Amino acid sequence: MNPWQRWLQAPHTSLLRRILFQVHLWFALGCALYILMISLTGTALLLKSPFYSWFEPKFIEPMAVEPLTGADLKERMAEVYEGYQLGFTVEGYKEDEATYIVLQKEGEFIPHYFNQYTGEDLGPARPWPIQGVEWVAGFHYELGLPREQGRRINGALALVFVFLAVSGLVIWWQGKRRWWEGLIIVPGSSRSMLWQLHSFLGFWFLILILSYGISGYQLGFPREMGTFLEFLGVEPGNFRNGVMGFFRDVHFANPGGQNPFARWAWIFATTIPAFMIISGAYLWWKRVLKPRIERN
Repeated sequence: MNPWQRWLQAPHTSLLRRILFQVHLWFALGCALYILMISLTGTALLLKSPFYSWFEPKFIEPMAVEPLTGADLKERMAEVYEGYQLGFTVEGYKEDEATYIVLQKEGEFIPHYFNQYTGEDLGPARPWPIQGVEWVAGFHYELGLPREQGRRINGALALVFVFLAVSGLVIWWQGKRRWWEGLIIVPGSSRSMLWQLHSFLGFWFLILILSYGISGYQLGFPREMGTFLEFLGVEPGNFRNGVMGFFRDVHFANPGGQNPFARWAWIFATTIPAFMIISGAYLWWKRVLKPRIERN
């Protein structure tokens, strides 16, 4: 039986597969913290919109009284915000929208919302939950480093996702007779539920993980990606079109638009790499490290 036939029919007996399994494992463990961080901060990025709807005090309950407008509104805000300079102001376009006001003090600009019906301050336009999720989302892009440096490091590390996706697909193959078991969860299987779930999610979310890697590399190294595409005979053009546009759309969770169901489905999907790394690390601990510790 040649190596190809061995991999096709009995992959678990293949030396190359065993080597690839170890490389896949140690690559994942070595980059575990990065994968966890980039996965969870990506989740935070998609949570920005829900966080604004939950915590931004933009909407108010319309009242039967006449709302303050114009000079009366300015006069009342001057009383409420004594000690601050009143800056840019936008009165609500709709009855249930609060007035947006930018306050200034000692060179600092502080956006607030103001209830024009009750004449009361509603608090900062960006309360701490929004500031927190925006900081975490910003960390996703630049890792807390200067913009160019952070994006290039992110781009280089994004290749980890490409390697893990490709090597994972090779490892996923269970032979001609059992290949279908990797597509579903098989009750009563000799493999643990967690092992099956790791394999199942790895296959069905393969395109997602590849998209994170390929698009992530392109964001950090657009010129190099263009050169590589030209080498393959593909016209780079606009990265928003063609196959790169597809990977980019998947990476940025564009399919489905603002449909609530689609947005929450994408938010769930961003947690898949984190689950894969946690489940893989736990399986390694349970099957390899724990028995070794117990023997010693």
